[in-house]
Amino acid sequence: MNSISLRAVLLSVAGLACTAPAIAADMVEPAAEPIIDSGWTFSATPYFWMAGIKGQIGVRGLQPASVDLSFSDVFNAIDWSPPPVMFTGEARNGRYGLYTDFLYLGTGGGGTLSGPLGVAVDVGINNIIWSFGGSYRVLDNGTATVDLMAGGRLWYMDTDIALAGPVHTLQGSGSKTWVDPIIGVAAAVDLGNGFGLKGTADVGGFGAAADLDWQVVGALQYQYNQTVSFELGYRYLDVDYSKDGFVFDIAMQGPIVGATFKF
Repeated sequence: MNSISLRAVLLSVAGLACTAPAIAADMVEPAAEPIIDSGWTFSATPYFWMAGIKGQIGVRGLQPASVDLSFSDVFNAIDWSPPPVMFTGEARNGRYGLYTDFLYLGTGGGGTLSGPLGVAVDVGINNIIWSFGGSYRVLDNGTATVDLMAGGRLWYMDTDIALAGPVHTLQGSGSKTWVDPIIGVAAAVDLGNGFGLKGTADVGGFGAAADLDWQVVGALQYQYNQTVSFELGYRYLDVDYSKDGFVFDIAMQGPIVGATFKF
């Protein structure tokens, strides 16, 4: 009886030894599936562009007027109701990105047409400039990034012009909306200690709407923390549009200051 019991115990132990690895394997919880992060990051940058305006502006029925306004002239002529609105935004997932840059500004100013009569000019402009598109990152080595961009730039111009001469005063107004195709490149370089450089250059129009539409932006950036950075730079924007008696051939340039918030 004892030998039978001992034999049974030994057989049971042997059976457990053989089946234990399989049981243990069944009891081990499967490895947790990795959480796949979408990778989307977002940033918003309110900014203020201290730009002057220079060029030719005209509406149907009136001779184009020359405009040459410094930033101080523009600032004094800003229509603060509604106030200026300026911001950029970006959404990014890995190498792919979406971007936007929106500007609304209402201004007015005066000048004198060239010629012996000294005709006084008063120009009022309400304009919206909205750039938008997508980007693809072709370089990211941890220190520098380069993105290729393609999109469009929408212009809305509402212009009032008054010409006051020695005898007569002529007035005219007109509005125009168009969209220029745009291609460009953006680059950024980390300088260390929180500082960096970034720049954007784009060109478009190509006669589809404006004959030429291009800009260059460069800025020094300081990373205050993981979510906030500050920027100081310079922006030049030029457009040459002339159709149906509406002329908007101007250059806007000046310092730009902003703050970027990432989330």
